Amino acid sequence: MSVAVSAPGKVLLAGGYLVLDKNYSGLVFGLSARIHTISTISASETGAIVVRSPQFSNATWTYALSSSGGGVFVEQVADKDSSDNTFVQTTIRYVLSYLSLSKILSSEITILADNDYYSQPTSTTPPQRFNNLNVPLSSAHKTGLGSSAALVTSLTACLLQTYSPTPLQPSVSSDLTKIHNLSQAAHCAAQGKIGSGFDVAAAVFGSCVYRRFSPSILQALPEASTPGFSRELREAVDRSWDMGIEMTKIPGGVRVIMGDVDCGSSTPGMVKKVLAWRESEKEAAGKRWDEIERVNRGLIDLLAQLNEGNHESVRKQILDIRKNIRAMGGAAGVPIEPEEQTKLLDAVSTGVPGVLGGVVPGAGGHDAVAFVIKDDEKTVTALKEFLAKWGDGKVKALETR
Repeated sequence: MSVAVSAPGKVLLAGGYLVLDKNYSGLVFGLSARIHTISTISASETGAIVVRSPQFSNATWTYALSSSGGGVFVEQVADKDSSDNTFVQTTIRYVLSYLSLSKILSSEITILADNDYYSQPTSTTPPQRFNNLNVPLSSAHKTGLGSSAALVTSLTACLLQTYSPTPLQPSVSSDLTKIHNLSQAAHCAAQGKIGSGFDVAAAVFGSCVYRRFSPSILQALPEASTPGFSRELREAVDRSWDMGIEMTKIPGGVRVIMGDVDCGSSTPGMVKKVLAWRESEKEAAGKRWDEIERVNRGLIDLLAQLNEGNHESVRKQILDIRKNIRAMGGAAGVPIEPEEQTKLLDAVSTGVPGVLGGVVPGAGGHDAVAFVIKDDEKTVTALKEFLAKWGDGKVKALETR
């Protein structure tokens, strides 16, 4: 029997940087673009998991499994053509260590990404359902939809459903919470730091107003190879976390359009600079963050009761958010909304009827833009045509919504 699970991508429309602090919140929307994981228990009993990602070159990873006092050891079987895949390997180790099975059957896993997760090559023919990029995974250009979080969440849920003695029921809140907590633990371990977790939260729960969990929950975990790791991981995952999740949704009558910009930013470097500014200018930074939280909350409230009559209020609120984000970036010396993006956002907001506003999502920078627009074909077509002509075609509207 096969198990298939998928998890959505995200856009952090409001709350970039603030979402790192549990006293503040972020508005994150789950998107239609998904990462799909399919697993099948194989006839072999060698205790191995084979993972394939057929959209990329040389993307097959084989892992040998063995139990130890520190949980399940997952070792990649050497292959001259395959590179490491830390997110896959770490997730397998964390899920199987959490389950602490006496016997682990072999399985084969296929991972597929909807096309919007990666910049697609120019082609005159329509793309396949899962387009073959013909490049190694490390060479594919991400579009910023949260592929690693969606991958880890999808793989975590798939492995839990495949190997758990009791099948999961995603409609049961305790099972969703288990998927969330274990995915957060694996994702943080794979990326080598404890992030805010909004991307994993969106991959599990969908659109929400998110307030992060205390980092100490995962900081207390020992290294995966140390004795007692399985027990302590299980205790951490099964305990109650102090995060905040207010379920929300993209309002009827509007949609979010993501724009993939053909260049990139060093997000970790930007985050470090903003946090350093916040530490050195505590009073001014605190006032700025409080003001950004206030205007973000204003947008959340407006979207929750959106109608044709308050579209202009949404436009003004988005402009207010952008003004405050630019002020924070200027004070920290970080181009959160770079000048090129300011020109683009202003041009679209004033030049395309039906656009309520646009932002640089998440941590900002040069690599993505997001627009809130009226959900009608006339507006969608006009926006796509406008972006196609902007900057020698460097901005492409994605199909996800």
